[in-house]
Amino acid sequence: MSHASGGMLATLPRYQSLARLAPSVWRLNPSGLAPEAVAAFLRHALPPDGSVFQGVRRVPGALPRVRRSEGTLETREDEDRLAERLVAALADSVGKHLAAGAVDVSLSGGVDSAALCALAARQAPGRVRAWTMDVHFADATERRNARTVANTAGVELVDVSVPDAVLPELFEPAVLSQETAILNARAVASHAFYAEARRQGASTLLSGAGADEVLMGNPAALAGAAARVTEDRRLVHEVLHPGPVDNLGVDQRVLRLPWDAELASGDEDHPEEVRYAAWVLWELVLPPELRSAGAHGVNVCTPYLDADFADVALGLPLGVLARHGAGKWLFRHAVRTLVPDEVRLARKTPRYAHTALSSPVRARWLELYREWLTPARLAPLECVDAGATRALLERYARLAADASEASAMDRLLMRLCSLAMLHAHASARPPCPES
Repeated sequence: MSHASGGMLATLPRYQSLARLAPSVWRLNPSGLAPEAVAAFLRHALPPDGSVFQGVRRVPGALPRVRRSEGTLETREDEDRLAERLVAALADSVGKHLAAGAVDVSLSGGVDSAALCALAARQAPGRVRAWTMDVHFADATERRNARTVANTAGVELVDVSVPDAVLPELFEPAVLSQETAILNARAVASHAFYAEARRQGASTLLSGAGADEVLMGNPAALAGAAARVTEDRRLVHEVLHPGPVDNLGVDQRVLRLPWDAELASGDEDHPEEVRYAAWVLWELVLPPELRSAGAHGVNVCTPYLDADFADVALGLPLGVLARHGAGKWLFRHAVRTLVPDEVRLARKTPRYAHTALSSPVRARWLELYREWLTPARLAPLECVDAGATRALLERYARLAADASEASAMDRLLMRLCSLAMLHAHASARPPCPES
């Protein structure tokens, strides 16, 4: 029987609905993973309504309305008026969350979370706490910037330390809480971060998630993502049994980028920027944040994805979004009285370069990979060649930490481990009474 997992992936009339993800697939008691869906997932070819779980489907919805114009504004006064409107919309969103009881802000040290922290501190002086994460792959500049922002805003800064040694041990719990395959150790660190935040009394945190997507914060991201998808598909070909082909001998699904595959009716009219942003939020950004937090009883609020702010952001002319290769130009201009310049004007830093090979506990990560990537654990997935996977793992283990191919190989190995964990957990659960 097919179940619609509406709680996990509810209908999405606007971007902010993407933020309403919560662990729910285990409540459906799937019996395991579907081999063909697993292969499609690994090839970045799983359709929007598809799920790797047996008997579960997802419910995609319409993408948000976008009203961007191509041109630039004629005067600086016009830009200033738009900037004021943008900040006012964000302040309103923050104010609504504060009124509902939010007093904690997740502060990465980037401009998005810095603006949230500053606005929250203005509206709730003396009540706001900022939370940051100390993990070995955290960017040192952003951590320093987080301290600067907290001092400037006059808020308490809670620095959550996530020791390297706990990350491999939390890999499986993080996968189960997020109900999807994990791509990097940052997703595991998020699981640890929210557990500690809850232990120290946080119940609702404001997050800057979604700002890049609605404000075109990283102009080069789409091209970079396309290159990573191509790299992933080339590599996964080594470990998968042959997939479905048409009469020309080609699987047409893997010729399309994942944000262009099997679009809902009308979505093909949306700019690629928007289709890509929705895919990033849905598949990559929100699950580790919202589902990990929810597993620990923490509610994460995303003001940048609130309807009123997103409507303003998605109506900005393209000419005020990116300039001189930097994204979020108008937003950076808009928060000039809120955020210190060294934070406001800082270039975006890569967040996902960490791999098992670069970890201080490299040996434990490799041991964990070997524990999960065995014939016994991969056989139920059916589509994965266990021998080829083992050969890939041993090739990976011999690489230098800074090898160019390490990131792609690590992404694949983490996804394969995650899928083996999800299947083992699902197949071991007793059937639900309604089955």
